[in-house]
Amino acid sequence: MNVQQLRESKEYADACRKINAYRTGFEFTIPYYKMTQGQRNAMNVITADCTKQGLIQSVSIGVSLEGEFTEETFVRL
Repeated sequence: MNVQQLRESKEYADACRKINAYRTGFEFTIPYYKMTQGQRNAMNVITADCTKQGLIQSVSIGVSLEGEFTEETFVRL
């Protein structure tokens, strides 16, 4: 699945709708360490699009000793 196909999918719409429904100031953490590489790529697209729309902002990033992102915390704007 490419990025355009992801953006047209039901899962993408559901994820964006869920983020949009969060109350202002709500913080949530995405545990990248529990996801497959494909899931991480999809979450990166979703969170980047929501950030560009001004819905969320990254406030914290967890990094492993190997330098890989393990989790990221966002706040709903």
